[in-house]
Formats: sequence, structure tokens, C-alpha cells
Amino acid sequence: MSGAAEDLRPPATRVRIPGAAIAALVLLVLGVLSLAPAVSTYLGQQREIADVQARIATQKADLQRLDEQRARWDDPAYVRAQAGSRLFYVTPGTTAYRVIHAKAGTSGVPTPATTAQPDRTPWTAALLQSLVAAGTTTEPAR
Repeated sequence: MSGAAEDLRPPATRVRIPGAAIAALVLLVLGVLSLAPAVSTYLGQQREIADVQARIATQKADLQRLDEQRARWDDPAYVRAQAGSRLFYVTPGTTAYRVIHAKAGTSGVPTPATTAQPDRTPWTAALLQSLVAAGTTTEPAR
């Protein structure tokens, strides 16, 4: 009976991997490992090239902007306008007005010219009075 029971079990299936498949897998892994540093270097160089190209494009745009600005300075009308606005130059026959603190007139605060009173005390007398007041104070020194 024990012989008949063994015949009913399915035979153990064993997976056999051919040696050529194992050799091909090992070669594939070695190829990937040997090419990985080269691919990494290639990708790093491509990234650097893209960065340099972006920098070149930015510099070309700056150069074009500076060329346009230089061309504007070749125009005498532009030079006169800049001299007038930056250096307060005016052409003969024109009247120049310079507004100082444009918001001062609208704030309701009186201007210093209307509130300041001139001091008629001579400076020597004011100095002497300050020295006397400082020397005769009753407050203790700190």
C-alpha cells in the first residue's frame, strides 16, 4: 500500500534554468554596472550645457538691453531730458520749479516758516545763561 500511495502524488517539478540564460543575465548586470558611471557623467554634462545655454541667453538679453540704452544716449533730445531731470539743467528761457515735499501743503500741518520765531537773544548771553543754569541745578548728578 505504501507503494500505491506514492504513485498518486504528483511528481516534484523542478525548474531548470539553462546555463546560457544565467550567463546572459550576469553579462547584462555587468554591462549595466559598467555603463552607469558613463551615463551619470553624460547626464551631468547635459545639465551643465543647459545651464550655460540659459546663462548665455540671459546675457544676450542684457546685451541687447544695454545696446538699446546706448542708442538712446546717442539721441541729443534724450540727453537733454536726462540732464534736466537728473541734474536740474534747464534751457535758456525756461523757468524751472522744484517742488520740495509735495505732500506738506495738503497735510494741514503749518509750515516751519509760519510757526518759527526768530530768537533775538545774542548767542553769548544764551551760552552764559545755559552755563549758569547747569551749574546751579539742584538735581543730583547721575
